[in-house]
Amino acid sequence: MAKNEKSGLPTKAGHWPEPRLRALQVEEIYRFAPTATGFSYFGALVTLGILIESGDIGRGAVWFLWATAVTCFRCVCIVSYRRRNPDSDPDAWARLVIAANFLAGVQWGILGTLLFPETRGYLQLFTLMVIICFVGGSVTAYAAVRGAHEALSIPATLPTTVYLFFIHDGVHLWAGILGLFFCFAIVYYARKLNGLLEVNFRVQLERDDLITLTSMLNQKLERENRDLAHRVAVRGASVESARERADRLEALFDRSPLPQIECDNEGKVITCNPAAERLFGLPHDELVGRPLSMLLAIPGDEVRELAHATRSETFAVEARARQGMKLQCSASFTPLPETEGRRPGFGVILTGIPLTVGGKSM
Repeated sequence: MAKNEKSGLPTKAGHWPEPRLRALQVEEIYRFAPTATGFSYFGALVTLGILIESGDIGRGAVWFLWATAVTCFRCVCIVSYRRRNPDSDPDAWARLVIAANFLAGVQWGILGTLLFPETRGYLQLFTLMVIICFVGGSVTAYAAVRGAHEALSIPATLPTTVYLFFIHDGVHLWAGILGLFFCFAIVYYARKLNGLLEVNFRVQLERDDLITLTSMLNQKLERENRDLAHRVAVRGASVESARERADRLEALFDRSPLPQIECDNEGKVITCNPAAERLFGLPHDELVGRPLSMLLAIPGDEVRELAHATRSETFAVEARARQGMKLQCSASFTPLPETEGRRPGFGVILTGIPLTVGGKSM
């Protein structure tokens, strides 16, 4: 048996929400079934007393045995429904109610035909009152399932009407027509009430599905919010870590005793640290923009080749220091990472330079 995608309930056939709608209809009819069964049996018991009082003991006893059997059948159906398998087919339980109501309708139809009192007076009025009250009063109890009330009302009222107005005491045409119309009216209002209950059940199912869907969406939003908060926290930690790392690198660059120079891909100075300023005897602003070949004894063509190198290299060079001094040192060239497909340049670190030359700090 397939499962409904929205509710997970078993389905036999039909589109949403027909299987669940049928289950609600059957549940509603079984909710009223114990009370309706008790009332019906109490009415049969009182009717038995009237039949005994009128002297129709034999037929009354047989009729009451039939009523007792119908009541027992209804009780078995009610108890079995309460102990049912949750995956059971609701249509089967609906058919049991319809069958029990048909038997009860035959019971009341026999009372209005074969057991109808011959003497005029309160017995005939009582018989009609019992049939009318139990048939009309059970509309609410059995209207949830289409056909359940009709199974009771048609066998109970139609034979009684035909017997009373067309057979028992001759043909009473107009009274018979009105009696038949009354039978039709009972069925009509039972159908109307069934339609109203069906609409209410559909609204209930839609409301329950909306509540379930809203709950699922809220849970999904909560999970997404938690994931987003986690990503934001991780990103914030990453940004903070990157900022701290940049601060450390900048501090190392500024405080390093080794001259460090950063050049673009044309070999021109972009920036330098204070150690480089001391080595060349020029402030930062005057060093920026100068070709590296003016600071180190390296031809410009070689500098441009180094700008396009893919790995770090170290060369022995001559630094043109302040006051015309020329110092032999080692220069480590490190290519900088590409940005947007363009190589921004390279960095140079000078080593092997004495910290003091001629008593002056380099």
